[in-house]
Amino acid sequence: MNTKQTIAGAGLAIGLGLIAIASVIGFDTMQMQVPPSYARVGPQIFPYIIAIGLAATGAHIAWKSYRGGDEVIDEVEPTDWKSVGIIVAGLIAHMNLLKPLGFVPAGVILFLSVAFAFGSRRYGRDAIVGFLLVLLAYVGFTYGLGLQLPPGILKGLL
Repeated sequence: MNTKQTIAGAGLAIGLGLIAIASVIGFDTMQMQVPPSYARVGPQIFPYIIAIGLAATGAHIAWKSYRGGDEVIDEVEPTDWKSVGIIVAGLIAHMNLLKPLGFVPAGVILFLSVAFAFGSRRYGRDAIVGFLLVLLAYVGFTYGLGLQLPPGILKGLL
């Protein structure tokens, strides 16, 4: 009977990295100055939820990777650097187009680049789904939370 434990190094690194990111988000949220006009639910609730979710996910991935057995991260498959490059190009385009075009068009471009990197070639469907998701995020943040995202070229329509 083989009781040797195999530790998945990449999975452990990803899990610990997520825990570290969650710690930074939690610490920064604790430092946030909140005006007394907010009652129970203020601008800190969403960062805390994200930090808790990231920490829990990171702990799960790290634990599973450390224990071995059912690997959470498959280290056998080679990295598809072309897809990584497409996603990075989409992120760079999003950052550079956010102010001139606005949140919605830049978000659709990012969504299309990620869908393309994952192998989708249904551009019309991807553009519609991306537009609806990004528009929902824009409306939620701008009108629901009162956070102003750049409207860009859609200023009169949004």
